[in-house]
Amino acid sequence: MTPYVRAPSCDRAQSAGLEPPTRKHLAYCIGQHVFEPSRSAVRQPGKNETILRPKTAQVLLHLAMHGGQVVERGDLIEAVWSGIFITENGLSQCVAEIRRALGADEMLLRTLPRRGYLLDIPPPSMTPVPAAPAYSGGIPVLAMLPLRLVPPDPGLAVFADILLDGIVGALAMLRQPVVISANSTRHVASLQEDVPSLARRLGAHYIVTGSVCRLSGHVRLWVELAEAAQGVVLWHRAYVLTEAGLLEALDELATAIAHTALPHLRDAEIRATRRRQHDIGAYHLMLEAQCVMTRLDRGSFDTAGEMLWRAAALDPGFAAPHTALAVWHSLRIGQGWSADPAADGRALEAAVQQALELDAGHARALALLGHSRTILHRDYATAQDLLDRALEIAPNDAETCLWVSPTLAYTGRTADAVRSAERAIRLSPEDPLLFRYQHFLSIAHYAQGDWEEAAQWGLRSIRSNRGYTSNLIMTAAALAALGRAEEARPIVAHFLELVPSYRVSVRVPRQAFRDGVQREQYGRHLLAAGLPE
Repeated sequence: MTPYVRAPSCDRAQSAGLEPPTRKHLAYCIGQHVFEPSRSAVRQPGKNETILRPKTAQVLLHLAMHGGQVVERGDLIEAVWSGIFITENGLSQCVAEIRRALGADEMLLRTLPRRGYLLDIPPPSMTPVPAAPAYSGGIPVLAMLPLRLVPPDPGLAVFADILLDGIVGALAMLRQPVVISANSTRHVASLQEDVPSLARRLGAHYIVTGSVCRLSGHVRLWVELAEAAQGVVLWHRAYVLTEAGLLEALDELATAIAHTALPHLRDAEIRATRRRQHDIGAYHLMLEAQCVMTRLDRGSFDTAGEMLWRAAALDPGFAAPHTALAVWHSLRIGQGWSADPAADGRALEAAVQQALELDAGHARALALLGHSRTILHRDYATAQDLLDRALEIAPNDAETCLWVSPTLAYTGRTADAVRSAERAIRLSPEDPLLFRYQHFLSIAHYAQGDWEEAAQWGLRSIRSNRGYTSNLIMTAAALAALGRAEEARPIVAHFLELVPSYRVSVRVPRQAFRDGVQREQYGRHLLAAGLPE
C-alpha cells in the first residue's frame, strides 16, 4: 500500500484522558437526569434516553467533573480536542446537544459571556447511581480497542495510538453507530478477556480490534470487526505499509478503515432486524429501507419510501431517518419516477430541514441540502455555504464528500469536484451506493472535459447498477462526445425503457451546469447519443 499524504498532529498520540478511567464509569445526577459517561447516555429514569455523540459526551463529562465551577471555553476545547484545531462553533454545537438532551434541566448548564460554561450541580451530586443495562436497544454501540503491538514495539506505539484516535474520530463523525470514546477504551490493558464479556463491560454491541507488527522493512496492520454477543467476526483486513512516511499515512488510513468496516456492521444490523421483526426499531427499519432502496427497482423503491416514513414516525426525535428520506426523494426525482418533481423537491428539503432541526450539526443533511440547492434551484451561493459547513463538521465522511462533488463540477471547480468524488470512493470502497459515487465522479470528469474518464466511470457505474437512470444519460453523453455514439445506443435504449417520457428539449434547460454554453453542449451530446429531442 502506498502511504497516504496527510498527517494529523502528533500531539494526538498523547494520552488525552480527562481523568482516571474509574471516573468515567460513574453516573452523574443532573437535575432529574442521569448522565452515564461509559455509554454516552443521558436518561431520565423511567423515560427515554439520549445517546450523545462522543465529543459531546466528553464535553458533558468534563463539565460534570467540575460541577459548580466555571470552565473556560479554551480549557474545555483543550481538554476534549487536545491537539486538534476546531472552531468555537464545534463546541457550541456540543453544548446545544447537551441542552436538548437535558430538556427541562437545560438551565443547569449556564453560559457565562466571555468566560465559559458552568454546570450548576454541587460536587456531592456526582455520586454513582445504578447504570442502565448495556444492551438497551436502539442505535448500536461500537468500541475500538487499542491496537496490540506484536511483539511489544515502543517505536510503533505512537502510530498505534494515533490510529486508534483516527478510526474512532472517523466513525464518530457519522452519527451512527454510537462510538465509545477512545479515552474510555485506551485503558483496556489486554485482550485476555473474551469479546462478549469485554463488550458487556464496555456497553458495546460491536468490537473492533487489531494488531501492528514489523515485517522485513514494512509494517503490517491487521483490523477485525466482531459482533459482541457471540464474538463472531464480521470483517477483517490486513494492510501492509512502508515504514517511510508511516505517520503521514494515518489520517486517510484511519478513515478508510472506518468506512470499509461500516457496511459490514450495517449488514449485521439488517440481519439482526430480520431475526427480530417483532421488536424492530426506527434505526433498524431505516437500515432495511436503505438496503431495499439501493436495488433501484420501482416497486421495491416505493416500499423503501414507506419504510422510511414509518421509521421517521417511530422515533420523531431521530434525525437519520429524515435524512435517508431526503435521499429517497432525491433518487426518485433523478430516476424520473416522480409524478410531481416540484412536490418531491419540496418534500426533500422539508425532510432535510427536519433532520437539521433535530441535529443542527448533521453533516450529511447539510451536504444533501446543498446538493439539492444546486440541482433543483441553481442556488449556487447557498449551496456552497451549506457544503462548506458540512465539510467543516465531517471532512472524513464519505457521503458528505460525495454530495459536495456535483456542485463543484457544475460551478466550474472541476478539479476539486474530481478530488472530492475520488476521496468519497476511497473512504467507502464497498458502499452499497457505490454506483452513485462512480456516477458523481463521471459528472466531475465530464464537466472537466475529460470525456474518456467520464465514460469509463459511467460504464463502471452501469456495471454496478444498470437501473440508475441519471448515470445512463451522462455516460451516453460522454460516449457521444468521444465520437462513440454507436456504443451509446444500447445504453440510450435501456434508458428510454425506464424513462420513456424523456425529452432533451425539456430536461436540459433545467440541468445544473451554471455555464449556459456547457449546458447546451451537454444537450448536443445527448442528441448525438440518440436521445429524443
